[in-house]
Amino acid sequence: MPLYRWNPDNLEAVPTTTFEAEQLQERGDLQRLLRDRPEALEEGLFVIAEDFRNWQDSGRSIDLLGLDSEGHLVVIELKRTQTGDHSELQAIRYAAMVSNMTLERIIDAHRDYLRKRDIDDDARDRVLRHLGVEDEADAEIHTDRPRIVLASAGFSKELTTSVMWLGDGGMNISCVKLQLYQSGDGLLLDTSQVIPLPEAADYRVKVREREEGERQQRSIHSQEIIPGGDAFLDAINQVRDDYRPMMNQVFDWAVSLRQENLASLETRKGKLRTTLWIYLPTANVRFVTIWQNKGVGHFGINEGEIRARAPKANSRIAQILGSETYDGNYWSVPDGLLDALTDAYREANGVSVE
Repeated sequence: MPLYRWNPDNLEAVPTTTFEAEQLQERGDLQRLLRDRPEALEEGLFVIAEDFRNWQDSGRSIDLLGLDSEGHLVVIELKRTQTGDHSELQAIRYAAMVSNMTLERIIDAHRDYLRKRDIDDDARDRVLRHLGVEDEADAEIHTDRPRIVLASAGFSKELTTSVMWLGDGGMNISCVKLQLYQSGDGLLLDTSQVIPLPEAADYRVKVREREEGERQQRSIHSQEIIPGGDAFLDAINQVRDDYRPMMNQVFDWAVSLRQENLASLETRKGKLRTTLWIYLPTANVRFVTIWQNKGVGHFGINEGEIRARAPKANSRIAQILGSETYDGNYWSVPDGLLDALTDAYREANGVSVE
């Protein structure tokens, strides 16, 4: 679909360009930028590793290895060409090679990724935080049939035919088109999923819902998912007295967000811990999560999502917490923090913030 610039009297087509014409490389440019903005490919995508090659007798590597919002392992192959260069064949091979990954191996791979990038952060905490849990026993991942995401400037007919056939056979594989536009002195990147086709979306959603229902039945012994936040009140009553005022304060704040239609709430009850997820109402994204675990209460802030969806509020939150990188768990509520987080939810929902 063409991109147009809105002018008072007309729509002006924004000229397209190519990665080759702009002398952009797959690894040095495309992969480097998308690893830090994986949400450009898919909302809720978390990068575990880059150029992953943890196997013997192969010099090949996965461009990006990730986890989606539901804990599925995702193999991501990037191409700058107009054909995709048989990336589906590469990706299938890679998916088979990582299909036996355990949670511990995923954490090890992410630790190596952080070390190579000189990022001083705890790999285990980052992975578990993405999965929405605190204890590994509560973590749920799906690696036996990894998902595949192919991202390219274009796809040949042979590739798209193969991908649709593989999808019909039960493989979760998608194609994301990468289109560059020239805009003034800079470039714009548009990403759009072209496979699965929109006409097949309802069918695939129903299949995923059925699989999700089966998954929940398998895991019902370890986690119960309850819409709303009322069930979380029991968890607050279980925390130690010194944590209860903070937990009540943050819970009341979450309820106020729901009352303003700025968030939806979901309670998850496990064997050892109970979690309140505070979602944006129109997306499977949460800025804040509240936990009760073995009598201890705390809340977590997802800096990455706030930075991407509420940049104005992000600056204010960073100032209150005294750090540009504030992703993590908290046991107390600094003055002004909840007001700033409210503004983050408002900004992400398109509500004017004074």
